[in-house]
Amino acid sequence: MGTLVCGALACASSPERLRGLDRRFYQNLDSAEDRAAYLKVPKAQRQTFLQSKGLWDRWQALPEAERTAAKRGQLKAGSQEFAAFMAWGPPADTQRRTAGEREVLFHTFIRCTSGPKTGRYVQATTACDGTFNEFEVAVEGGIVTEIKLLN
Repeated sequence: MGTLVCGALACASSPERLRGLDRRFYQNLDSAEDRAAYLKVPKAQRQTFLQSKGLWDRWQALPEAERTAAKRGQLKAGSQEFAAFMAWGPPADTQRRTAGEREVLFHTFIRCTSGPKTGRYVQATTACDGTFNEFEVAVEGGIVTEIKLLN
């Protein structure tokens, strides 16, 4: 019965069924519990759920051009760090480096370039089942300062 109700209300039974921004919001939720709860939320109520977690406000705070680019999976230097997470999902790795008073975060993102997940950003190279690219994104003061292809 629960499956029928959830199906009628456009709930998602797994993250693989989420598309576009719904999938990106799911990936950026802080905990496994929040992600599990998000899958059970009917599509019409997802914005309210995201507001309760603070993600909707972070999304709305991005300039329109950054939101548009993130929806397309695009990122450029000068964007806010959260735009990177919404464009490509959470990073596979993050390193923090300090030089004097400067603190720079280096996020590594992995994008599958062949195989069944071509075009997807994943948390480990083994998830690609094919070839991949790694990108390093430097962030200082919450702003993307550099994007570099590592391989």
